[in-house]
Amino acid sequence: MKVLARKDLPDVLKNWSDSYDVFAPSMKETGDVIFDRFDADTFTLEYGKPSLPQKSEFLPQSEVIFELKKGEYREVMAGSGKMLFGMRACDVMGMRQAGSFMKRDVTDPYYKSKEEGILKVVMACSGPQNETCFCTTVGSGPFAEAGFDLQFYDLGDEFLVEAESERGKQLIADGFFGEIDAAEAGTKIEEFKVHASKAIKEVPALKEAMERLRDGSVSEKVWDYFGRKCIVCGGCAFVCPTCTCFTVSDFQTQPGEGLRVRSWDACLFGGFTREASGHNPRGTQALRLKRRHEHKLLYYNETDVLEGLCGCVGCGRCSDYCPVHIGTLEVVKAIAED
Repeated sequence: MKVLARKDLPDVLKNWSDSYDVFAPSMKETGDVIFDRFDADTFTLEYGKPSLPQKSEFLPQSEVIFELKKGEYREVMAGSGKMLFGMRACDVMGMRQAGSFMKRDVTDPYYKSKEEGILKVVMACSGPQNETCFCTTVGSGPFAEAGFDLQFYDLGDEFLVEAESERGKQLIADGFFGEIDAAEAGTKIEEFKVHASKAIKEVPALKEAMERLRDGSVSEKVWDYFGRKCIVCGGCAFVCPTCTCFTVSDFQTQPGEGLRVRSWDACLFGGFTREASGHNPRGTQALRLKRRHEHKLLYYNETDVLEGLCGCVGCGRCSDYCPVHIGTLEVVKAIAED
């Protein structure tokens, strides 16, 4: 464990930028905070939950996976020398769960090539980032337990910095970081964790909904209601840290040459499960919504949950951004009240 003065953080990030392509919270002219290449003039710590999880660094919205040129096939393997500074614990858990899925049976080489080259630096949450956070309910936050290189704990004028990986230990070996007594550091961290965990609300309806899904007592009227509301925008899947659905398309660029492209898809789209015969086993929007939430709360694979409660990491983004209010929080409340 090391300690870093708050005023020294921009200099540390600038120093790390000499070796890595550092992405950090950046305040734009519009007032929005996004993760962008580090710039001392726009860097900010006044940010909450990023609008988008960082899953696109590992599973891009659209990526070429191989190309055909002059009669030869060539895989396109994109490495990375990036650092993601200021990630939230729920997004780290999302990456861990998605990574487990992408490597469970057969390792996805395109995912792996990016994952291995990215440094993950977490900013532990001292409380909820907005009213939809429920990471404590599902066991994904407010601080990361694994899967990171460094984790910063904000104590006001200074940060306590925890290294989990060898790469992380090397990052904090320079003169910016000071030593701290292990017992003192342990006490401060424990106080931080207790306070943060108490500050984030529990959502008992989620556990109740999971029980009702398990015993099959959820009325189909719940899904019919949400199915009629859904406008099939796919936004809930695209902002979800653990959604990994994709489609693969081939494009001819010119005669005898082409690309194979992998792009995000969503189980809420009508064509996602349509079979070659034309039959669709989930032919209504109600059934597609039901399947999506069962995947998060009922049919998740135990090896992917990584000691969390389920396949949802409690970031609340689906509730934040659904135009017609069909997020996990709204669905589990409707199930519990049904």
